[in-house]
Amino acid sequence: MSAASGGGGGKAVVAQNFPASWVAAAALEVLPQKVQSLLQRLGPLEGPPVVSQGPNGLQALACFQNASDARAAVQTLHGFDMRSAAEKQAANNEAPKENECFSLRIADESGVAGSKTARKRKLKANGIFLWPLPQNWAEKDVELLASPYGTVLRTKVEGMANGQKGVLIDFLKPSAASAAQAALNGLSLMGATIRCVMQEEPQAAQPLMMYFSYLDELVKSPIAQEVEPKLDDKEIFVTHLPPKAGTEDGVRFLLGSFGDIEEVFLLRDAQQRPSGKAFVLFKSHSEARKALEAIRGSSADGASKAFWSESERALRGTRGAYGLNVLRHLQGQNGSKMQEIRKAAAAGSLQLEILDDTSNNGHVLFVASCGEAAQAEECWRLLSAALACVHETHAAEVRGSLVLRGFPASWSEKGLKFVFAPFGGLTSVTIEEEEENAQPICVSGEVAPSGRLAYVKLRNSQAMDKAVANLHQTKVGDGDLVEECIVACHRWHSKSWIDGSFQVSIFIDQLALSRRPLEAGPGPEDRELYVRNLPLHDMSRQQLQEYFEGFGEVDDLHLNADAFSMEQVNEGYIRFKDHRDAVRCIEALTPTDPDEADPTDLAGSWSESERVLQRKTNCYRFNVVAELVGADGSGLERIKAEARLKGLWILGESLQLKDKTAPKACGRQLHFVGRCTEEVNVRFFRDLLERELEVIHRKIASRLEKRKQKEVCEKEGQSAVNGQERMAGAWSQPPSFWGNPSPNTNNYDGYQVVWVAIAT
Repeated sequence: MSAASGGGGGKAVVAQNFPASWVAAAALEVLPQKVQSLLQRLGPLEGPPVVSQGPNGLQALACFQNASDARAAVQTLHGFDMRSAAEKQAANNEAPKENECFSLRIADESGVAGSKTARKRKLKANGIFLWPLPQNWAEKDVELLASPYGTVLRTKVEGMANGQKGVLIDFLKPSAASAAQAALNGLSLMGATIRCVMQEEPQAAQPLMMYFSYLDELVKSPIAQEVEPKLDDKEIFVTHLPPKAGTEDGVRFLLGSFGDIEEVFLLRDAQQRPSGKAFVLFKSHSEARKALEAIRGSSADGASKAFWSESERALRGTRGAYGLNVLRHLQGQNGSKMQEIRKAAAAGSLQLEILDDTSNNGHVLFVASCGEAAQAEECWRLLSAALACVHETHAAEVRGSLVLRGFPASWSEKGLKFVFAPFGGLTSVTIEEEEENAQPICVSGEVAPSGRLAYVKLRNSQAMDKAVANLHQTKVGDGDLVEECIVACHRWHSKSWIDGSFQVSIFIDQLALSRRPLEAGPGPEDRELYVRNLPLHDMSRQQLQEYFEGFGEVDDLHLNADAFSMEQVNEGYIRFKDHRDAVRCIEALTPTDPDEADPTDLAGSWSESERVLQRKTNCYRFNVVAELVGADGSGLERIKAEARLKGLWILGESLQLKDKTAPKACGRQLHFVGRCTEEVNVRFFRDLLERELEVIHRKIASRLEKRKQKEVCEKEGQSAVNGQERMAGAWSQPPSFWGNPSPNTNNYDGYQVVWVAIAT
């Protein structure tokens, strides 16, 4: 936030309080030329000024070619003493009165200067007001009454609304006025009690100052930090930058290690000094996220702080992270909200500007012209509260809702309730106007845009699947009470892109691994289990961890989230420090009699994710990741095409990705991330992954069987060799008919064995 002398933010200005010589009867004809000559010293005008009779006398309306020149003119000329040298000398060089100072203000859209706010008043140190005055008294009688207290400069008798008379008395010295007020107040004069108070007068006009605040400087609500960014948001707002980052190059040097920086926009104070704040635009979302997380991870005192750019979110409107037209909420209909804030803060003007400082991003700036800094601070406080209301609306009405598009202007809240009545009714409805230039949403399919969208929440959240399946791309309405139309219906996706496509994460152990080779036992390095039916309603995360620590030291506990709502489900991974602890845990989770096990009991299995991430060192001796990806990536491309995805990634703690556009991993375990355009594609995606893994598991099982057979053959071969060696030893002994007893009474069988061994 910063301040600078000046007026408002438009190009049109209104001039008033001209010098007496300019408005003399003989000079009125050339008044427009004189005003034009004066203003053109500050910048070119679009045309000659237009002179008219305003509510406060003659005024001239002029329009500069650009807003910066208009602000410079207000900064330079407003409040300028227009008196001649003779007039100043005649007034003993006292400060000019308000009507003797040139007035130049930014005009509003109607060409009228921003409405004046009520001038603050103060007690006049040397003046008193006395009433009621006897009806037959004149000013000379008043002077006789007041003169004992000091030299009287002026007296002025005035009629009062109640028919009485009062008098204004100005003394030479304030002490005389104070003494007179104390002595005369309550005095009985000709049968009436006199009241005497100090006079009031307007405070001297303060020169208008321009104060600035970027939208990002107004964010106070913690909700803003909790909102998931769009997966193509690329700009962060950094505060508390160190002095060495006071230049664009300094910021690039400080944050360049996190990725390619496209733009740096430094915020400066009124003296054009670095304010320690900057907008930093990265080339990709993942790079911006890395920088933000690294800055937030620093706990040192005075360390920099980072946030996702509020300007970027606001300028994206209903396509942004809040799903709301943020600027319209702040400005109100036709700017009404801004005018309310201006009036409440007693500011001269309050405007919103969008600074398009780069070809990629703009920034939202508020400009207030005020006589005092406190007025500007009140503007910022009220704007911050209005922005917090936007954040609260997102949290209460948008997050976790169903989104409906394509309905006509004739639909009201009642029409929406009618449409959703078969699904249990609604608890809330929020209709939002879309921006005129809003890009099409891919999840809308063939549904024509209507300029509006609705966020609705069902009474029964379990009916969301049914509502989406029955309403999406479907003609609704009865043609009588509710106009018929084809609508698009989908969930609000927290993790999504601005084109409406959304992220779906599926952990490998969430799939139906129906052909998983059970004969492959865990390896000595296996330490991770996949557990189901976790009692999340009865136990906190900490309590769950403490339960598993009963089997041994826990290295990691990961709870899976629902693909749409992002709420935790009753499944996850538990990783122990030692293999033996994992064995004890799996033994405890394995029922003695599987046929008598309750399907809701806590259950577990060895983590498939851990085995896959071990590559060829796993118990399968098979690289599942390489099989899925393919030698040239063709495997993933085929899955992506068949599942109708815009993007597909395999993520896990030991997998290194070169793709800078890859989304953030949802956990350390192996999972598939798809960029979907339709919710029905999620089922295709899951089914396709299950089929792919079924094929791979069959291949693994086949290899395991061949390996087993080979080992059996090798053992049989070794047994035959050992038998042959024993027979060779038997031939070296003398035959039994030479008088030695034979160890084998069945000589025929002995010969048979030798023959088989040789044949083999």
